[in-house]
Amino acid sequence: MPFRSEIISFPRVDGEFSVYHTFKVPYRLLVFERNDNSFIAGFRIIVEILDDDSRLVTRDIKDSKVSVNNFDSTNDNNLFLQNFLSFKVKPGEYKVAAFISDKNSSGELPLKPVELILEEDKVVLHPLVIKTNELICEEQKSFELTNAGGKIPFSSETYHLIIPVRDTSVSQLTISIENNEEEIISTELNEFYILPPGINKCEEQISVTKNQANLLLKNFILHDVNKNLSEGEVVLTVVNEEKSIDEEFRSQIVWFNKPFSLMDPEKAIENLSFIASDSIIYTLLQESTSDYPNVLSEYWKKYDPTPETVFNEVMSEYYKRIDYAIKEFKGIGKINGAKTDRGVVYIKFGHPEKIERSSNSMGQIVETWTYAKPDRIFSFIDKDGKGNFNLSEN
Repeated sequence: MPFRSEIISFPRVDGEFSVYHTFKVPYRLLVFERNDNSFIAGFRIIVEILDDDSRLVTRDIKDSKVSVNNFDSTNDNNLFLQNFLSFKVKPGEYKVAAFISDKNSSGELPLKPVELILEEDKVVLHPLVIKTNELICEEQKSFELTNAGGKIPFSSETYHLIIPVRDTSVSQLTISIENNEEEIISTELNEFYILPPGINKCEEQISVTKNQANLLLKNFILHDVNKNLSEGEVVLTVVNEEKSIDEEFRSQIVWFNKPFSLMDPEKAIENLSFIASDSIIYTLLQESTSDYPNVLSEYWKKYDPTPETVFNEVMSEYYKRIDYAIKEFKGIGKINGAKTDRGVVYIKFGHPEKIERSSNSMGQIVETWTYAKPDRIFSFIDKDGKGNFNLSEN
């Protein structure tokens, strides 16, 4: 089961560490059972922290449950079950083991153990990726944690980076970010919040908020960190020469929910056939195979509504439509719904404002799609009763 989890640690006032194990599971991966007028799913995670000799230091179990009122929500890629477990741990080196299970299905799945090093003298702590919106949690302003396993989403939505620093006398950080071995960001950070950070659950989201049991930290903010970053590796370097700070952190830029039809760059170029001529596609395919991702990106740049960012919303929407058409419009005996008449219209024009079904004089089902801007009407006829709708010439 794809499962996003992150281990976050903050030094405590008493000299130990608050360790948080956050997790995030898409609804579509949970097993929902119908209960009267709702659908219910449950999830269990067991987390164990082990010392160098594999002896158990601490252990906890978290049971989480979610209920939705309609079946569509159970398959929604944008809905998640989120929660966290917290531990109090002394400085040292540990391994964190976790086991996950769905409450409505059998079996327990172990996750790969993660190394955890808690250092008393570490000045710069691991950065946190947060959303741009703020939450009010227990009457306090807090930040919504992206909770994507420490990865930075490749998305039209922008995200900030929090860099916690233990030494509150540090007034400025020099940071640089390399993305796929190319330096994209180099800047000075002097905006910060001074607070003792902790993790909490607020409005069903995981948030970074105040926790008075933790040490006061200076939390530097890098705004819109993903704005000019592409999918792939990312290396963050944090420097302050006066304080002898020189730290490096590695992560990834990941396109979660990337359209399946965009996974293979060669196929993605071929799928331009719904809007581009054969000669254009032929020309693009003459480039080196290894350069196909760049070729595809360059083709879509002229349609990009936000050229100041790397993420291209129009390209994303196009391939989402192809995915939808492939799945929703295949009739009996037809494998690829994108190549049906309904599929082609959907890819070009998107979801219609209105869909109506009726019967013609021959008893055949007629499906009519109406678009408002601009005004367009398409009629499809199922001539053989097998769900193979053909575009009417009228």
